Amino acid sequence: MATATPTTKNNPAAGIPDIAQKIREQLLSTVQRGQQLSVEAAQAFVTAVSVIPVPDLPKIPGAPTVPALEASTTFAFDVADDLLKSQRDFALQLANVFASAKSA
Repeated sequence: MATATPTTKNNPAAGIPDIAQKIREQLLSTVQRGQQLSVEAAQAFVTAVSVIPVPDLPKIPGAPTVPALEASTTFAFDVADDLLKSQRDFALQLANVFASAKSA
């Protein structure tokens, strides 16, 4: 029988079975390893194609400049982070409503 993580106020995973915690850790580890392999592949690709000359593109008067790739990526993840936090708060509010209705 699976044991559950002890319930504490400071532990957000309280009451979650240990097997679920282990699956979470394995999933995260696998995703991080895949990400590392992707970064290594991208670095190898960039190294391989860096010898190919790339002409400068002409500037178009009146056209806005495109933000740097890093700035665009950071902005997109900041938006996703805000949305995920909002969705988490919403889901927890719903869980509290249903939990209080169940105990009433």
